[in-house]
This record gives sequence, C-alpha cells and structure tokens, in this order.
Amino acid sequence: MRQIINEINQYKKNHKKKEITFKNNKLITQVNCYYEFYSKKLIDFSNAFNNLFKGQNSNNTLITYIVEDENIFNRINNYIKSNDLIETNAIKDFNKATLTTSLAKCSKDKKYYIIKCYAYFIYIFNKNKQECFMIVKKNKKAITMINILLLTPYLMYGELYGIHGGLVNKDNQNILINNSSLGGKTTFALLFALNNWDIITEETTYITKQGAILPYNIRNYFNIRVGTYLAFEDYFLEKGIINETFLSMKNKNRNELFKYGKKNQFSINFDIIGKNVEFSDMRITHSLKVSITEKENIEISKCSSTEIVKSFLELSLAPTVLLFQELLNYNNIDIEKRTIELNDIFKNIESFILKSGFNYREKFNYIIKTIHVKQK
Repeated sequence: MRQIINEINQYKKNHKKKEITFKNNKLITQVNCYYEFYSKKLIDFSNAFNNLFKGQNSNNTLITYIVEDENIFNRINNYIKSNDLIETNAIKDFNKATLTTSLAKCSKDKKYYIIKCYAYFIYIFNKNKQECFMIVKKNKKAITMINILLLTPYLMYGELYGIHGGLVNKDNQNILINNSSLGGKTTFALLFALNNWDIITEETTYITKQGAILPYNIRNYFNIRVGTYLAFEDYFLEKGIINETFLSMKNKNRNELFKYGKKNQFSINFDIIGKNVEFSDMRITHSLKVSITEKENIEISKCSSTEIVKSFLELSLAPTVLLFQELLNYNNIDIEKRTIELNDIFKNIESFILKSGFNYREKFNYIIKTIHVKQK
C-alpha cells in the first residue's frame, strides 16, 4: 500500500492541480483535482454547494485528491484482490449491499480503506491523516461517483438528506419524482420536460436539514430504456438523440418493449435534456412517487408524508454512509432527530402515489390537475 501511495504522490508532483473547496459547519472538503476534465464541473458543483450553506466554516477538514491515471488504477485494482487486505463488519455490509457494482477492503491495521466502484473509480481513505484519493480512468461517468462520495460525509453528519428521485421545476414549483430504480422516474421527468418543465436533477436529489434544495445534478447522465425512447421518439429526434437499435423495434408492442427495457438501456448526457440552474432557497412543493405497469389505466392517490420521510432516511442510512461512519470515526446518527427534521419539512408538501399504464403522455394534464399544480 505504501508503494501505491508513493506512486500517487509522485504523480501529484508531476501534474498541475485545481483547488476546489466545499464548506459547511460540520466539514470542509478541500479538493485537489489533477484531472482538468473534471475541474470545471467541480467548480460549478462547489459554487452550488457553498451558496446553499452560505459560507459556513469548520475546523474539521477532509483533504481529497482526484487523479486520472490508468496504470495507478490497475495497480490498485490488482492489490484489492490480495490477501493483505481484510473486511470489517461495515465493509461486509457494504459489499453485500453493492455486490454487483462495488468492492471494499481495508489494510490489517485499518489505516487504509479501498473502495472500488464499477470499472472506472477507486477511492482510498487514509484514516490517520483524514485524506482520500479518488483514482479514475478516463470515463465521463466517473464524475458521478466523485460527486456522490464528496457528499456522503454530509449525509452522515445530517447536514444533507438525499433521495433516489429527480426534480422538475416550473414557475417556482418543484416536483420530486421518486421511486426505486426502473420505477419510471426518468420517464415521468421526460413527460414534464415535453410539457415545458425543466429537469433539474435526474437520479438523486439532495436537500438541507432545513429543506432547501441543492440545485445541482449529481449524476451526469440519463439511462434511457427502449419503451421510454419510443414513447418520446419525437422529443429525442428533435434533440438529435438517435438510437437505431431502439428505432428498429417499433414493430414490437408495448408489453414486449417494457420487458426488454428492464434489461437494456443506453446513456445520454444530462446536459442535453437537463438544465443547470442557479436558484437559492427553493423548496420541494410536490412529491410524486411513480411506477409504470403493463395496465392501461392511471391511478393517483394521496401519500402520507411518512412515506417520503422514510425514503429520505433510507439514503441517510445506506451502507455507504454507514461505512463512512467508520472512516470518519463518527457514531452520532440520531434517527429520531432526523425523522423529526424531515417530518417538519414534508408535513405540508403535496405528496402523491402515481401508478400508470403506457398512456402517460395523454394523461399529463390530468396528472397536473390531480396533484394540485398551479398553472399560469
């Protein structure tokens, strides 16, 4: 491990860095980015974050280094498979929960922790110095993992809450479209975009413990399935997004496309159809928990605020967050306090459950009216 760290330090000496800071009253994250491709995006991200917390400061600092080097990446990738590393209970829980995407281990003295995510991102944490190294391959999606792990300590400290859901905005109305993966979040975000709403976030939305929205999209791509693509074919073609494989499947019925789409998708850049905004002190006004079924009817019912509070708490207690408790020696996650904070935020939010068939395009005005969205 020492040899790998020495190699990273040598890399740092030979490359220019951009310094970027995230400030909050629980933690300052000092980022040293040696990969120019990510620097501009991280500057925009830090500006949104710091504006949200209005220049708060802390004596607690986490130093982060972002390095793009395939040789170093491959060396660590091989090392993580060695018998020199072990698993703690928190690591075992993390590995079990992220079996298909990630792998974590630590040195026997528990000084160094290594987390590999997908085939392009590795995170090394040095507990003694409270510093971390993010090693990436040249892959545009790696910025998503950087963003997520930059925010994870703030979830752990309770300064942010997150939920698997995207946000659409129009006329100071902010609708959170949420559900689990493959539930229809992207499809309904596109439905709103087709009707002149802006997509602000795609996969995950973060708010402060006071309820203010972090106006920044963390995942920089959309995953589009064939049924969604063909349902919005006119919209995608107008944007210049052409997928010949999906277009060749027009002869299949919607049930066939629905089943195929659960296993096959393609990615497009968020910036093509999403929008980066600079608003402050914006709050979620509506919550819409969506799902798509093979039925043709549409059902909309009121949803208790308890349901959305539960969804926010789930991400706050995710295995990655709990692993960071071990990394940062923090054992003060007060679930009761966080539940009270979230209940206070969402007690007056318009919350609904929407179950829809494949005819959602024709039902947009009905959806808007039913969930009490004000239209100018």
